Parts: sequence; C-alpha cells; structure tokens
Amino acid sequence: MPFVKKIETENGVIGIWEITESAGSLISAFRFTENEEIEFKKFSGEKRQKEYLATRLLLQNILGEKTEVIYHETRRPLLKDSTLNISISHSADYVVVFISNDLCGIDVENVHRNIDRVTKRFLHPEELAWIVNSNQHQMLKMIHWGAKEAIFKCSCETGVQFDKQIFITPFESGKTELFRGKLATKNKVVQYILRYFNFGNNMVVYCVEDKNNSL
Repeated sequence: MPFVKKIETENGVIGIWEITESAGSLISAFRFTENEEIEFKKFSGEKRQKEYLATRLLLQNILGEKTEVIYHETRRPLLKDSTLNISISHSADYVVVFISNDLCGIDVENVHRNIDRVTKRFLHPEELAWIVNSNQHQMLKMIHWGAKEAIFKCSCETGVQFDKQIFITPFESGKTELFRGKLATKNKVVQYILRYFNFGNNMVVYCVEDKNNSL
C-alpha cells in the first residue's frame, strides 16, 4: 500500500497517500462499518470511491487503529469518539490529512493547475498586485489558493468570500515556509499561522488558529 509519508509538525501530524490503486484494490484492504458501507454506496464514480477509501486507510496507518470519519452539519469532518481535529484534502493523485489537537485546515493542489480564470474571485486586489509584481506568479497563486482553502476549513464559517474576508500577509516565498493570514467576519477577526511545502508536483498548505492574536 502506498502510504507515502507521515510528517510530524509542532501542531499535529500530516499524512500523505498517493492514489495509485484501483477502487477494487482499496476495497479489499478496507473493513467497512455499517455506516461506512451505506455512505460508500452513494459514490458511483471511481475517483470519489478511491478518495474515500484512501483517506480512511491513511488515517488507519497514522493513528494505528481504525477510526470512523463523521461529519458536522456544516460538513466539517470529525473523528468519531475522539477529541482530535481533522482536515482532509485531495488532488488528482494524492490524499492528505492533518490531525491536530487544535482546529486545523489543509489543502493540496497540483502546482501546475491553471487557476487564472478564478484569481479575481479569491484574491484581494492588493494580493493580486503583489503577486503580479513578483517573479513567482504561479507559485504564489497556488500558495494563496491553498492558504485560503485551509483557513476556510479551519474556521467552521460558511458563506465566506475569499477575496473580501480572507487576507494573506505578504511574505518572502522561497525564504520561509511560515506565513500568516486572517479571516474577517461580522463579529471578529481571527488570525492564522500557515505553512506550505512542495510534495512532488503538489503544493500542500496547512494552518492552525493563532490563539495569541485572534480578536
């Protein structure tokens, strides 16, 4: 089984699984609970089936035991009968999970993905201007996309406008993997600590809430 990597961070554990198997191969390695079997039968497409199974097999490898994923009414994933927090993301080839004692968010994207047509929908004009004036257009666009997805997953908020409510503080990409962002809602501003790294052709961005600087 291609359980690719387990990464210990100061905020939790990241797991990465490369999806190379068929859905049938993953099914043969997975032990369904009754609820999981009902949920799995809702997926007719093989891609979604493989993501579902690889995610749960990855969690089993990281935690050393089978753990069921359930969902909050906002569709935020939770680990059944656990106080740990979890965030999940998929790209074309990988599943990543982030498990932490803190609220957390993670996103994985292929670094070559073309997101030019949606940049104005998720980037604030000041962020876009900063990226345009840099010499790392594609890399910074993907970092910002992943950062805003990660913050959204971490926040438990709904109906968030990425270009108007989530802001990424400029940072020296290539010199640091640590940067910051914030989410402004009607009642508060929440600060986030973010990090990123490349894995093959994918960019992984993850975050936790900065408890010392949230207002």
